[in-house]
Amino acid sequence: MAETKKIKHGSHKAAFPIGLIVVILAAIGVAAIVVGAVKGISGAVAESRSYDEYNTLLTPVVLIDPDPFDDVTNADMNQLIEISIWSLLKSDISPDKYTSTESGLSIPKADVEAQFKKLFGTEITPVHATVEGYGYEFTYDDVAGTYTVPLTGIVPIYTPEVVDKSTSSGTVVLTVACLAGDAWEQGENGEMVKPAPDKYIKVTLREKDSSMYISAIQNTSAPETATTQETQSETQNADLLEQAEQVASEASSESTAAASESSSGETAAESQSEE
Repeated sequence: MAETKKIKHGSHKAAFPIGLIVVILAAIGVAAIVVGAVKGISGAVAESRSYDEYNTLLTPVVLIDPDPFDDVTNADMNQLIEISIWSLLKSDISPDKYTSTESGLSIPKADVEAQFKKLFGTEITPVHATVEGYGYEFTYDDVAGTYTVPLTGIVPIYTPEVVDKSTSSGTVVLTVACLAGDAWEQGENGEMVKPAPDKYIKVTLREKDSSMYISAIQNTSAPETATTQETQSETQNADLLEQAEQVASEASSESTAAASESSSGETAAESQSEE
């Protein structure tokens, strides 16, 4: 009888650690799911941030609605210069970086060349000349080596909205919705309501010397699902959180059941031991 009690008592000892292991594993499962969800959300946020960066890059590009080109070496040079100047004006420059005169800001051609290189790489060399835009002119002074930019406001022809991205070795291809700059409206809540895209373009970025440059701009058709990255990210985040909460709840229930089963096993073992 003593041997029987020892055997049952030994079974009782083993039952609790096994039940505890089940609970711990379930808890680990919950943690892994939550961590996975957080990583998924972080990825979606990072992707959204990436789209925002592309939109910033392309704002001075679509602003003038440049002619398409299959290779940057075949692009309209005046348009590339115009885009480079606009890119400078829309960057975080100090208000006193350039000299201001009655005619406008005086921008050194060296700064334009540096911005040109960032945007379009080194396969093409900028050729400086006076640029005529829609209702304005960037006047080039060959002697002074400067561009005079008039101090006047304009409405951009288009604003960009990147709706798709594909990548391959050293190449990023962006599908961009072009939204008419004069078609934005203000909603009842005070927020700006974007217009429907007028057209779509495909912008190809190529990598060289650890940086990306615009190598092609081509017209393209509207993608089948042209939703904004902001909406996609919000939907993804909501789905991930909902999944995490649901699975975590189920796993928590399983943990509770496992703990209860373990406790029941312990009580039964104690009862048998007392017998």
